[in-house]
Amino acid sequence: MKKLFFILICFAAAFIMSCGGSEGGSGKACESSLDCNPGEVCSNGTCRSKNSANDGSGEDGELPDGGNGHGSGGNDGETTDDGDDQTGNNDELAGNCKPGETKECAYQGPEETKDVGPCKAGVSTCKDDGNWGRCEGAVEPVLENNEELCTNGIDDDCDGTVDNGINNACSYWHDDEVSDADADTTSDPGIIDVGYTGDYSDAYQIPSDALETVCTDTCIPEKAECLSNNIVEGEVDSALCNGLDDDCDGEVDEGCSCSPGQTQACFLGPKNYRNKGTCHDGTQTCKVTMRGTRSVGRWGECVGGISPTQDVCDNADNNCNGCDDDKLCCAPPIDCAYDLTEDGDFLPFTPKIINGKKIYDTGHKFNDADTVTWTWTLTKGPCDEVLGNVNSFVKGAKTQEELSGDFTDSDKGIVVNGVGLSQFKVKFRLSGNYKIHLKVDRGNGEIYECEWVIKVVSAGLRIELCWDTNTKVDADLHMGKNGKTTDWASSSACYFSTKNPDWGYPTTPNYDKDGNWKESMNNPRLDIDNVARGPIPENINIDNPNPDDVFRVGVRYYPGTSTNNTVTRPVINVYCGGTLKATYGVDPQVNNFSTNNDFWKVVEVKWVGDSSSDACELTPKWNDSTGYVVNQDAVPGYSSW
Repeated sequence: MKKLFFILICFAAAFIMSCGGSEGGSGKACESSLDCNPGEVCSNGTCRSKNSANDGSGEDGELPDGGNGHGSGGNDGETTDDGDDQTGNNDELAGNCKPGETKECAYQGPEETKDVGPCKAGVSTCKDDGNWGRCEGAVEPVLENNEELCTNGIDDDCDGTVDNGINNACSYWHDDEVSDADADTTSDPGIIDVGYTGDYSDAYQIPSDALETVCTDTCIPEKAECLSNNIVEGEVDSALCNGLDDDCDGEVDEGCSCSPGQTQACFLGPKNYRNKGTCHDGTQTCKVTMRGTRSVGRWGECVGGISPTQDVCDNADNNCNGCDDDKLCCAPPIDCAYDLTEDGDFLPFTPKIINGKKIYDTGHKFNDADTVTWTWTLTKGPCDEVLGNVNSFVKGAKTQEELSGDFTDSDKGIVVNGVGLSQFKVKFRLSGNYKIHLKVDRGNGEIYECEWVIKVVSAGLRIELCWDTNTKVDADLHMGKNGKTTDWASSSACYFSTKNPDWGYPTTPNYDKDGNWKESMNNPRLDIDNVARGPIPENINIDNPNPDDVFRVGVRYYPGTSTNNTVTRPVINVYCGGTLKATYGVDPQVNNFSTNNDFWKVVEVKWVGDSSSDACELTPKWNDSTGYVVNQDAVPGYSSW
């Protein structure tokens, strides 16, 4: 039987949407367009409507001596002949134009192929400075060996016929259960359209003479659901601010507003592929920038998740379209769909062993699990970049018996590598989402790899503190409960002096900071007090908060040390029911936290639901003009929030 062909084709189409405002605009003072109302741009320090911001006077974005791209190369490089604009005529992109206006660029392919199949001209959009931007979205005929690609169900050469290769007879394989509605009636009746809709979509083909001997994989891939236009979600519809890449352009919730430090789950891929196969959510954090006298929050990158990739032979659905090992018809020695929580969840301070022999060589195809090289790799945790170190512990061995005993400081790290290390032991100090990557190298050129996202969870409310100058400065985490706490540094507050104040909560069974199971753990409790001892986090836990309980969180620059006036950048992570709800202090950094007794008022947390909930309402202590609120040289009263 001939080798089965599999190709994943991604095609991106960019369309630019513009919005208008009033004829003259609001006239507000501005430093950038972010300071203006929707539909306006910042022109010479004043908010004006996009339609009137450039009236031909040359005041907005015009270059001296006529240098607006008319062959002079005098602008920012967007219109010079560097190949980026793909128009063949740079004068087309010379200003002036109205910001947001779009126009079609000159088509560079053969004239008869324009608007046939996927072929089309690009589109240029007028920039805020009144000059045309680069052409985007152009698609021209694609040939291989002077004929059309005979592998993907697309009219690549734009001649009006799909997959009309000269030397190869191609057809899709499908079984008799495929409905007539799925058939592509515009070409060979043996072709099934499995859904080319843009990025992430799939097409599967095999040589026609192999149809009778191919394996009986009858799974029909699910079509990708993507909006047809490349849009800015926040400028189109607030309902699209949903943590999804609705238009499949590789960005999530662009243009959507958010509050300082807020986080959300996000997914880079078609929305109907979310949490299918190997795909897993990542996390976005709200990035805040001061614009004049106010702050503007916009979502940052979606990081830490797993997006659709090309399917490979590993017993898993890598492209997340509902089919494992699409039409590859193979029997791999590795199972990347294995559930790492089969033997229990991942918990803070809790050692966990992963048995790699349940993942690789499960059917003993090679029977060499003890002789191949295993590489286990973790991503860093939420505080690790700030601390300059890692707070996870890892070991590897050939047997579980060899992993007995607790971790030592020498086990701190994120990578284990060696021959036969099929058993992997890990312990986390911090909550959060982590990636675990496994690579199995047989030494003969055959390599098998898997990747998972695992969630290190802790019930109830968990507050974690880390700071960059942790070897010099003693920063302290404080938490109070409204109605109970009278002062930040009293026996009614939870901090280094009173690690277990009496707030009326019963004890709960849980693991302590050394990974030992305890039947009775206090609530609340400060697990770790870092007294300038290096990259160690501080954290406070309440396993069983009640509905409507309200807590306040603060950080103190501990007085009486020789490190006074050392600038420190603390970060607070808030977890509710094991889900990261906010990261405060990362962007922008906390300012003016450098003097003994400085006190950063961070956030007020209201618990929602019972103790098993992951819902909480967060109100950060934030000033739109100055950023985070830091009391200088004095600890404020608890009630002066």
